[in-house]
Amino acid sequence: MPYAGYTKEGTYDESALLVGSWSELIAVKSTVNYHIGNVKEGVLEIGREFYEHIDSSFPRKTDLVVATRVWMKFTGTLEEMHKHNVSLLVGGVVNPTSNYIYVGPLQSVNFFTLYGKRVRISDQVTIEFRMHKCMTRNLFSLGSGDEAMGSPLEVEALDDSDGDYGGSATSPIGWLWVPNRQT
Repeated sequence: MPYAGYTKEGTYDESALLVGSWSELIAVKSTVNYHIGNVKEGVLEIGREFYEHIDSSFPRKTDLVVATRVWMKFTGTLEEMHKHNVSLLVGGVVNPTSNYIYVGPLQSVNFFTLYGKRVRISDQVTIEFRMHKCMTRNLFSLGSGDEAMGSPLEVEALDDSDGDYGGSATSPIGWLWVPNRQT
């Protein structure tokens, strides 16, 4: 029997279409905001992995699904090269006191909080995210060319159930705020 719920062809809510980029990214450490600047082709990724058990009957069917991992990650190409951003990219502190960024000595992981926002061009509504207890996991590279050069940026949020970086038991990794659908 055909589905009887079809009522409108094409796009339902044109104002919900996204064009453009993440317009602002901020790393926060000890209540101080560090503006990261433009990140070309920035992508917010939220994912889940599952273990699926297959039963022993024939034909085989999935009889159990267990969530095994959840993550939140932001990636892109960071364009502005100054000591705060480069230190962040190489896994150092977000607020270095020196212009020398030393690579190689054993150091502890430098966690921070990451905020991002973008504005839907169609209706000027903001979409925002926050990632708690973040660390960088990227390769630092700095090329040359006839346009703005940047380095890959990959930030991953870790479990912050204890709330040391703004997380909680109900928001251990982060959050994403998305507006309602227009009716």
